Amino acid sequence: MGIFRYRSTKRTVLVLILLLFLVVSVISFLSYVVATNRLKYESTNTHMALLSQIDHKMELVLKSIDKETIQMFQTEDVQTFFDSDMNEQQSRVNAYRLSSYFTRFVNAEEYIYSIDLYSYVRKQLFSGSSLQEDQTPKDYDWIRQFASFDGYLKWLPTRKLSLNASNFPIYRNVVTLVRTYPLIHSPGYRRGAIAINIKEEALYQLLTDANNRSLGETFVLNPDGFVVSAADKNLLGQDMSGADVAARVRRGTEEGHFQMEVDGEKCSVFYVTSAYTGWKIVNVVPEIQLNKPLINVRNALTVIAVILFTAAGSLAVLIGLWTLNPVNRFVANLSKKLGTHPLYAGADWKQDNEFAVFENAVQDILTDSEQLQKQIKESKPIMKWRLLTEILTNYPAHYGKIGQYMELVGVQLHPNHFIVMSADFDGKPFAGSPRDLHLYAYALCNVAEEVMNAESKGAAMEWEDGQCAIILSFGDDDVGKHALRAVAVADMLKSFVREQFKQTITIGIGGEVQEMREIYQSHKQSLEALKYKLVLGNHSTIAWDDIQDYRTGSGKFRRLFAFTDSMVDTIKLLDEAKLQVQLRSWFDSLASTGVPPDIIKQLVVQLLMKAVVVAGEIGVEQEDLIPSQNVHEALEQHESLEQIRTFTTGLLTALIGGIRTRRNSREKNAAIENVLRFIRQHYMRADLSLNYLADEFRMNVSHLSKIFKDYTGTNFIDYLMELRIETSKEKLASGNVKIRDIAESVGYTNVNSFTRIFKKMTGLTPSEYREREWLNGENENTGTI
Repeated sequence: MGIFRYRSTKRTVLVLILLLFLVVSVISFLSYVVATNRLKYESTNTHMALLSQIDHKMELVLKSIDKETIQMFQTEDVQTFFDSDMNEQQSRVNAYRLSSYFTRFVNAEEYIYSIDLYSYVRKQLFSGSSLQEDQTPKDYDWIRQFASFDGYLKWLPTRKLSLNASNFPIYRNVVTLVRTYPLIHSPGYRRGAIAINIKEEALYQLLTDANNRSLGETFVLNPDGFVVSAADKNLLGQDMSGADVAARVRRGTEEGHFQMEVDGEKCSVFYVTSAYTGWKIVNVVPEIQLNKPLINVRNALTVIAVILFTAAGSLAVLIGLWTLNPVNRFVANLSKKLGTHPLYAGADWKQDNEFAVFENAVQDILTDSEQLQKQIKESKPIMKWRLLTEILTNYPAHYGKIGQYMELVGVQLHPNHFIVMSADFDGKPFAGSPRDLHLYAYALCNVAEEVMNAESKGAAMEWEDGQCAIILSFGDDDVGKHALRAVAVADMLKSFVREQFKQTITIGIGGEVQEMREIYQSHKQSLEALKYKLVLGNHSTIAWDDIQDYRTGSGKFRRLFAFTDSMVDTIKLLDEAKLQVQLRSWFDSLASTGVPPDIIKQLVVQLLMKAVVVAGEIGVEQEDLIPSQNVHEALEQHESLEQIRTFTTGLLTALIGGIRTRRNSREKNAAIENVLRFIRQHYMRADLSLNYLADEFRMNVSHLSKIFKDYTGTNFIDYLMELRIETSKEKLASGNVKIRDIAESVGYTNVNSFTRIFKKMTGLTPSEYREREWLNGENENTGTI
């Protein structure tokens, strides 16, 4: 062909085709690598997200069931079953009412199969009908196990519950929640327990509903390695802790994924841990199924590459045939100007505008390139935030390439020796609007980077809610000085904030780590150290190493918990002034003994729970006991012990007011006042009884019992025992009088009966109580509780 009359033209077309082949091949390869990496990443995230969704749904269902179980304790029929000493007729009536109540309850709940009650006082089990202890079926072994269980609730492993008592029984798989009654009584003082039997197939339906897009097998393990729910019902309730998958999942973190061979087949295992039950939801997916999308992508890209190369080669030839003259003219013009190509120097080229289109296209490419560079520059802050977030959360999958990304966004870090600090503005509610807090955090991050880069290298970013995460890296191996330099940087940042912002910050410093993949550990430690602002106060520098003594002294907290009983007794007496003194002394001890912040909040919640139970027994309405805001959320909003003490004092003072209002609202009865006065004067009489009082005041025994309970909120026997025990407690604490003499002085002729009643009501024997009171008296003399 005449158009290819020059060898250079032929070489040009051949080189163009080869270049197109190379470009298509490279693009196809890069597309495959990027696409497969992205698909693997998205597949992993999808599986983890599906498991998190399953965990969230299951947690909502189980929490709802637990909440309804607690509310069930408030019903009169349930309390009567646990507490009352009924005759046969009353027991049948109570059983009938319970059966009706539970039938309606179970029919309204799609997840609950049945409800069982067991009274340790009456030695009776209720499961549709009342049974004696010797008739308790084997299915109810939880009764004996839970009587001595050191806790208040327990999720039993999946078990088979028989539906009939024939020679060929039918079983149903259930997951059982067991709770004590009353809610917070210790072993030995419980009156009964309730078991909520949940349909295992209903729980498994939660797995299949959320997992309909997933592959492989999904099952649930409890913390001991027993199977809670699975597709293979033969595995339910089995101990799988020795199996390879279950053993590795139990050794792992709260959530994660790994690869291993299962039954000779390579599989990917994904798991998450429920924060509520401790169950682990596990998904096992064969690699051959997991990689199906990758194989499809590879085949699709191969086909596309072949099509593109064929189309590109054909277009190259056609374009060469149609536009070769303008290209030759363009090359000839360049050759004439440069004088380097004699082939085109004397050619007679026609003048037209075909190449103007090509020039415009090149100009557009250059313009787009400039725009792209500008967009990259503008997006660097976001890219930097994303990169640092991944480093601080152990998110990057390929640490080998992270250096390239840091160079792109302008982050400079040494390869080893890292310490992370977390800075938090004090008094956030008073720091201004969220926008102001964001500006403060942004300015603090900039100053931190300037200070660190002046002598070493580092990076800083706003973490969340105004907190700043600051990464320090060191180029030398002098580990002993690194922590001191971190403290020095923290002090400079605190001074800057005080001078420039008129604010204060508290800084938590994590421990030193050696590799970049371990930075997240130092960050986690810095956040943990920052929590101790509650104990150490605002404007502090708190190092991870400095709080280890706080974290290892949990044994001495039992005494602080025991002191809450004394405050509850003060609430019963409606003594607000004494309660405030006790609370101040208690919180001073919490600060001086180094109690961790989480334990402090737990102790406060337990104190409030005890007070609420006492007020509820007196008759204060539940809506008057529980604040409109969740107690845990309210405690999280306070930054100091003083704020928590004020919050707790306000709640307990309001509780005393409610109790006082309840008592004052009861009808004043002159006869009962006389009876109570008589009891307080003659409680030491061994023959003092309700019949004796009825004869003394010429009243009917039943009528006296009723109006006595309406007025005092308790029955005569309990009132007399409490009066006698309170009097004996004062005598035990005030001198060395013999226990036998104290028992006789309060109306007990048998010292063994007195000891048994005293221990039941106080949890201690008279001797143990006297020793504890003497020890508390000595501690008060030394300035402790």
